[in-house]
Amino acid sequence: MGMAASQARLLTITARLADNELRSQTINNAKMRLATQSSQASENYINALNDAALKFSNYDEAGNEQSQLLTFNSLMAYSSYNTQYGLVNSSGQLLVSEAEAKMFEDSKGNLNAYLKAHGLEYTTTYFDQIGTYENAKYPEPFNSIEAETLKSYYEQYNSYQNSTEVEQYKNNYSVFDNANKELINASKQAITNYLLCNNNSPKIYVDSSSKETIINITNASAQGIISDMKNAFTGSNNNTYNIENLKNNKFISQEIYDEIVNELNSYQNWSGQLPNSGDSTYYSGVIYKAESSFSYDANNKKYTIDDLTISVDDAGNVTEIKGAETVTEDDITYTYSYPAVDGTVSLKDFLNGLSYCASSKDESGNDVKYYYQYSATTAPDGSVAGANLGMILTNPNDVKTEMNSLAEAIVEFIKSEANYENFADFLLTTDPNDLKNTYGIDVNANIGTSNKTLNSYLQEYKDAKSIFLDNIFDASSIATVEQDLKDGAQFTNADGETFVVTPENLTDIDFVLQYIKVKGLKQSESFNTVIKEYLVEDMIANYGEPKYAWVDENDTSNKGNADAKAQWYTNLFNRMLKGYKALENGLASSAEWIEYALENGIISMEQVDKSYNWDGLDYKSCTKITEETVQDAVTKAEAEYNRAMNDIEAKDNIYDVELKNIDTEHTSLQTEYESIKSVISKNIERTFKFNQSA
Repeated sequence: MGMAASQARLLTITARLADNELRSQTINNAKMRLATQSSQASENYINALNDAALKFSNYDEAGNEQSQLLTFNSLMAYSSYNTQYGLVNSSGQLLVSEAEAKMFEDSKGNLNAYLKAHGLEYTTTYFDQIGTYENAKYPEPFNSIEAETLKSYYEQYNSYQNSTEVEQYKNNYSVFDNANKELINASKQAITNYLLCNNNSPKIYVDSSSKETIINITNASAQGIISDMKNAFTGSNNNTYNIENLKNNKFISQEIYDEIVNELNSYQNWSGQLPNSGDSTYYSGVIYKAESSFSYDANNKKYTIDDLTISVDDAGNVTEIKGAETVTEDDITYTYSYPAVDGTVSLKDFLNGLSYCASSKDESGNDVKYYYQYSATTAPDGSVAGANLGMILTNPNDVKTEMNSLAEAIVEFIKSEANYENFADFLLTTDPNDLKNTYGIDVNANIGTSNKTLNSYLQEYKDAKSIFLDNIFDASSIATVEQDLKDGAQFTNADGETFVVTPENLTDIDFVLQYIKVKGLKQSESFNTVIKEYLVEDMIANYGEPKYAWVDENDTSNKGNADAKAQWYTNLFNRMLKGYKALENGLASSAEWIEYALENGIISMEQVDKSYNWDGLDYKSCTKITEETVQDAVTKAEAEYNRAMNDIEAKDNIYDVELKNIDTEHTSLQTEYESIKSVISKNIERTFKFNQSA
């Protein structure tokens, strides 16, 4: 029984020893796997340390520097602080985002539309400040132009300047203007001969010795000379220089006629004592009246006339005079005389008593004196509006000299303002022999350096005029304009100003617009372009050049640089015109793709230089691109390595404890096994001995 128990125990120990050996082998195998895992973790960590990616350094729109993985999106991102780069495929096409490609396609090649899609607009508040551009003197639609319409005119200004319509107008204007000047120059001598004709003993002629225009008047009195002078120009006579005849024949306009009449009427008969002469004798003579320089300082109640300053009180009486009584200028001495100032003389009485004498020496050293006196003019409200100055002439020779100067001035004025088209027509419809015999005018003679006859000049003028008028007016209005030119017709604009229809005035666009409005004419379609160009130029002359600036509607806080942004996308637009290709959004955000594509030459880089040109660039030489360890990957690998090593170490420690326990148990079992085995061996030995003894 005891032996059986020992054998059973021995079998149990043997089984446990075998189990310990199996467990030990299993743990050792597990420790070997831990070593493999440790090696793998180390390898992953080392790979992360060795793994580098392309990084790109640029700025955000606020100007903050940033470093990020190189992708298409990061490379192409706009900032006013960034250098502009682009990626180009092997076909030379610029790679753009899908959204960029759509905006470009939607713009249909229009840069402004493309920039507008980016929230950019080149605009100004100039036209809003002007508001509606109104001019009641102009015809519709140019009498009231909305700010937006005016802005569109300005933005098309360059196209107007370079348009066929404006070019034709300016060319035809130049030809017409030149033909008109040539006609005038060719006709001037003829009209001089016509005015200063030599038949029927004219009263006005050119003195053969002095070559001056003089009056052939024999009247001995100063007042008689004035009467003859007025009769010569405005009386009932048939002299060709009679301005009534000139007006009726439409050689001069009503306006010119009125000016000459007013000037003649400025000379009036006069009688009385010579002012400021010390001579009590009464004389008969002529006085020439003209407006004198007269100004009023309301704040200080002071009037200024010539060199005198006149102070008045609240009642309008003169209280003080400042200014020298004698003034010498250019060897002429002006001696003033005026009533005594004691606060009781009204300004009107003072002016009516104001006079001066102008003294000088003639070539022989004799005294020459001219006398002048003032007269007050009264405004409709009863106030003193100003003063007239009168020059008094009593000597008939002085009056003749004055009239000769006036006659010459009138002739020159008529020559400068005559309707030369009507005059030339008159000459060409009059018997050439009569013209030659009566006025000394040869219409068939060559005139000027061009060696052309008056008829040639007139025909060239008419041809140029016809073409020019076609540029301006609708066919339905041409006949009216032609007649108005012949008639020297007048019209009054919305401001009450009167104008005469002349060839010169038709070259003034402002005049033409007012003329069209008043007469109800129609302009030609092509002239509308000329008008728009003129209105823009007139606007600039009155308000200055509009100041435009780029505005970014997406930058509501106005912190960005709209000019730089506009230039950026203008550069992009111009490059896309040369070819582009949309890049898939997935590739646009992929760092792996761009690195692979650059390294394998699938794509190349370009950058914009200071002249906004796109130049090729090797990405390896781009200072903004660097090769750097990916810190996030390293940090992750390091964490995984540390976690794996800690796990391995913990498991290894557990395995070591388990092996130690197994070893301890194994030693104990082995000792027990040997002991039991020894007991069993002794029991067997005793049993054999017992049996042998028996």
